[in-house]
Amino acid sequence: MKLFTKLSYSLGTLLLLGLGSCLSEIDLAAPPTTANNLAITATLLKSSPSTLNVTVNQVDNFSGFSTPIPVNDAQVFLLNEQGEGISVPLQFEGIYRLSIPANSSSISIEEGQSYQLQINTVEGKTYTSSFEKLNPVPKASGLSYELETREDINDNEDIVDQTFIRFFINTPLTAESGDNKAVLKWDMTGTYRFVESLDEGQNIPTQKSCYVSEILQRERPVVFNGNASPRPVLEKQFIIEEKLNYRFVTGYYLTVRQQSISEEAFEYWESIRKVVDISGNFFEAPPGKIRGNFSNSADAEEDVFGYFSAIQEDTIRLFVSPRDIDQVILPLCPGVVPAGQEPPRFICFECLLISNSSSQKPDYWIQ
Repeated sequence: MKLFTKLSYSLGTLLLLGLGSCLSEIDLAAPPTTANNLAITATLLKSSPSTLNVTVNQVDNFSGFSTPIPVNDAQVFLLNEQGEGISVPLQFEGIYRLSIPANSSSISIEEGQSYQLQINTVEGKTYTSSFEKLNPVPKASGLSYELETREDINDNEDIVDQTFIRFFINTPLTAESGDNKAVLKWDMTGTYRFVESLDEGQNIPTQKSCYVSEILQRERPVVFNGNASPRPVLEKQFIIEEKLNYRFVTGYYLTVRQQSISEEAFEYWESIRKVVDISGNFFEAPPGKIRGNFSNSADAEEDVFGYFSAIQEDTIRLFVSPRDIDQVILPLCPGVVPAGQEPPRFICFECLLISNSSSQKPDYWIQ
């Protein structure tokens, strides 16, 4: 290897690592250990420019009783099938990031090519992912929603009638630039506008709006294996539901990022979904022991958690207007707070205290 001597290995070694680490397994009966293991999550996204995000943490075998410890002294490398590589610098605690322009002389990110991640630790260990192929992604054709009212348990643990808004996606399963059906993963973000209350005690009443973005379904992945479907397209495929509440009072945007992933990645995310469905939380006891596509090159039996994916994605949005919902939606805060009275929540006068809020309206917000 011309770029760095620490990345010298044979093709036979790569094949063994690839065959051994592509298998995803779930073993709910595995007892927790006290050994320190690495948890690595990494995504290479082809775009303009392409980006690579890698998170490296040390964990207690995902037992749920320890806090992940960021690893800040690792050497992280992105490799292609030709043995070309590039170093990925540390940006934040345990987070390594790299932006790769289309005209990069070090490594090019191309559809149909396969990529691999390698991590060297200060203890002298080398962790390598299997090669992940960058597959084409179909362009989604539409989003829609329906309302459904059913019994649910509220915060007071009372059974009440709750209305849910259920979202669906339409998409072909084959990309324009591909011949094979895609394996899909959907990442979703919900954005709503929060309007502050007016304070009648102010001589000049002030009131601003905040735009709050929330990552949805963070712990329960939503995936679909197109190769297992006889259909050429997905029509009205359910992807997520949300409670109809104050977030929809002044409008709501659902942003869906449709991603092409490998079948091995599909098995990994399906395993996580099964664990969450059983335990309610991936880090909740009993723990789910899920092996991804990383392995220790010197010790194949060592547990290494996480997955490296190479993806392309297509973004689609849907605006839910309150005028189109034939139901009364109550706001979280009153429109006006009388002089001398305290608001029911302090955020009613200062919406920037809400997590992931901003006073800057998103470019896509047209209302």
